[in-house]
Amino acid sequence: MACTVKRWNKTYGSTWRNVRRHVLDRDQYRCQIAMPGCTVTATQVDHVIPLAFGGSPFDMANLRASCASCNAGRSNKLRRKPSRTW
Repeated sequence: MACTVKRWNKTYGSTWRNVRRHVLDRDQYRCQIAMPGCTVTATQVDHVIPLAFGGSPFDMANLRASCASCNAGRSNKLRRKPSRTW
């Protein structure tokens, strides 16, 4: 689902920017998903348990660094509620 920039900033704002930076620093800007086609360099942050399935938006334990390729590939594959064991 596409999100407009205005809605994104209103929803996440400075809290998200700070948390995102901490996650990328914690994971040393290295993709933690590593799917086929992974570029290794993380530029995005992925919710392990998606918000649509009840995942916490700002919980560092629910966030991991990802490259754009893995993040897009993972979100395209989510069709059912993921297992809590990963």
